[in-house]
Amino acid sequence: MSAQQNLSTITTTGVASFCRCSTISASLFRVNPDIPATDALDQASVLMDCINRLTLIGGADAENGAPVWAAHYLGEQVKAIIDDVAASIRG
Repeated sequence: MSAQQNLSTITTTGVASFCRCSTISASLFRVNPDIPATDALDQASVLMDCINRLTLIGGADAENGAPVWAAHYLGEQVKAIIDDVAASIRG
């Protein structure tokens, strides 16, 4: 079986979370379970493109940190998606 065929049968586990709340030491958001890995990774790719664009904007804008903070939070989401798919692959 090829890698593409294997990936098409994998779904997210729903174990990865992001946006940790500092006051209660828990995450506000979680990746939903049973999303096809291909869809989840497609979304991660879209979010990474947004991050790349925001960091370019943020690097050129010394007065406004909003693009950098937006990129930071999107990065948390991407990491959660990838960690969740990886957890599924590891079984």
